[in-house]
Amino acid sequence: MKQPLYLLLVATLCSAAEPHLPPGTKALQSAAPNGRGPLALVNLNHHVLGHARVFGGKQPDLFVAGYGGPQAVHLFKWVDTSENGAPVFAEPVVVKCAFKDKGSVFQRDGGAVIGLWIDKEELVTTEFDREKLEFRETKREKLPKAVKSPSSLGVLTNGEGYDLAFELSNGGKGAEGSANTEEWRPFNSSGIAVGELRYRYLIGWPAKGEVRQITKTKREVFFSMHGITGIDLGSGHERDLITGSRQGNLVFYHNKAEGGFALGTKRLVAGEDGNALRHPSINPSVAAYPGGLIACGEGSLYFYRFTGKWAKTGAPVFAEPVSVLQEHADLYAGTLPSPTTVDWNGDGVLDILAGNSEGFVLFFENVGSNDEPKFLPATRVQAGGREIQVQAGYSGSLQGLQEARWGYLSPNAIDWNDDGVLDLITGDITGNYLIYLNRGTKTAAKLDAARPLYCDGIDLHGMWRCRPALAKIGGRIALAIVDGDDHFHLYWRIDDYNVEDGGKLKLDDGRLIGTSGGVGGMSGRCKLDFFDWNQDGALDFVIGTGRVVAIPDRETGYPMAALGQNPVVGGLIGSLVDKALPAKLKKTIGTPLVMLNTGTNEAMKFARPLVFRDEQNVVIQPGGAHETGAVGTLLGGNGPNLLICNEAGRMFLLPGNKLQTTP
Repeated sequence: MKQPLYLLLVATLCSAAEPHLPPGTKALQSAAPNGRGPLALVNLNHHVLGHARVFGGKQPDLFVAGYGGPQAVHLFKWVDTSENGAPVFAEPVVVKCAFKDKGSVFQRDGGAVIGLWIDKEELVTTEFDREKLEFRETKREKLPKAVKSPSSLGVLTNGEGYDLAFELSNGGKGAEGSANTEEWRPFNSSGIAVGELRYRYLIGWPAKGEVRQITKTKREVFFSMHGITGIDLGSGHERDLITGSRQGNLVFYHNKAEGGFALGTKRLVAGEDGNALRHPSINPSVAAYPGGLIACGEGSLYFYRFTGKWAKTGAPVFAEPVSVLQEHADLYAGTLPSPTTVDWNGDGVLDILAGNSEGFVLFFENVGSNDEPKFLPATRVQAGGREIQVQAGYSGSLQGLQEARWGYLSPNAIDWNDDGVLDLITGDITGNYLIYLNRGTKTAAKLDAARPLYCDGIDLHGMWRCRPALAKIGGRIALAIVDGDDHFHLYWRIDDYNVEDGGKLKLDDGRLIGTSGGVGGMSGRCKLDFFDWNQDGALDFVIGTGRVVAIPDRETGYPMAALGQNPVVGGLIGSLVDKALPAKLKKTIGTPLVMLNTGTNEAMKFARPLVFRDEQNVVIQPGGAHETGAVGTLLGGNGPNLLICNEAGRMFLLPGNKLQTTP
């Protein structure tokens, strides 16, 4: 029976409200032996809860919680140790657990696996059932009044009991207001962050003794520790503590007490050069693991090997982190990846380059063919002899100091200076555009350190978190960005470091092309790519977006207005739609778009954006509110095809002949 129009409209909008890929679509897989690759759940953030010998292996198995996405506790079976000392685990299994975070898992001497959890103002004890793969609650008790709103806990076993350390806030408040308003000012007129610096400290609840503050001060770690682990570092250091931190430092406390706590002054965990280590990404939590510790936050898991040495500062010395591995893993591009496909190593097949929120550029080598690609796990691209990592720093994020460790790097590649090798141009969290000139060869790139691009002597600058589109047109290199007025804007190369204004790009009705659903944090986030999608000889735009993107305007644009808000329709249908749609559907998620060039390459003009839909007519949305990378590509055969990412770091190659882009 034919459905009424309003039901079809509601069904279409509802289908676009949750992540959707064509049935049967799988993430690109690691082509390394046994499918090994970095261990990462389908989440933005990870928290290692602890380890225990559940399956009887030589090394313990790992309990990991994921959040920022589908929240669950996972158990990873240990299967091997890699040559660099990192543990290797099997694919995860979901553990039944009433709690998803703010917990710690450990194993008693008798073999029992215990999970302790913070549930508001209560401490909950659970025991793991190996057969049912379930944490069962065995005890619940009120936390002492001094332990107010703890963020995390660490455990030191003590005979039949345990000593607990809790992370508490010192009560500092950050900048007031919303980052999505014109009034938002996270920095004052002198460029200094406003608001109090928020710090964390530790309260101890020993098995015997009184609850008390156990750190020297209440200003121990800026913003958050995000996890506490008890760790045995050898004779005299069997009961020490290490915490993570939002900014990536790993913080060490020597504990002199054989029971309870007698913590020394904090020390920053050191690397082999004696300097403090800094985790590659923001918000690492920490958990002891035989031979060292595992740390993770936004991004994948890393293993830090303890060297057995101590720095002059009194801090333990750990080796540089290496990726914890999983067998039969998805390729992992880091969180919020932005990809492009180029032949980076000159072997005649297209590879993948991708930037991510950590600020790295990753190279995924294609060891297959263009028609049947197979990719190895990523290696980090270097420039000037060091790994590229761009991050906001003190004042680089419009959302404030607390975002210092995010980069949101979005690279693109082209032979910018016509010397036969590919160069890189990137956009990032700051809104700046940087160029990395390649002084190497087609088969062995050697990038210079980053240099700014200039227009009229001023750094080229636009909306934050955007990717530049690049193309060679009529012998000149064209670059398109989202400019400071929030419009698509074309520039032309003058020389290696300078461009000239080519004017704002327009729709075929003459209107300018806007991008943002709002101001401040709701601006930018467009990933532009020149690509001839309909193979008519004219370069179109394939665009990755976040949910707050609204192209070409805030009233009717995609995806935010068109997919994320009730349609502006009147009469009976309008009222029925308003009643039928729940409030949560007034927001959407990142949605790949295509804008067809109805002009020429020399005189571009564009049709309104179109979404990609599958053979069931459902809108393609790979998943993630923040932003979604997307490019057209000839990878996969019978192209053009679509390479897209979800914000949890997975990449998907969709056959173009099974996608619809009609209005």
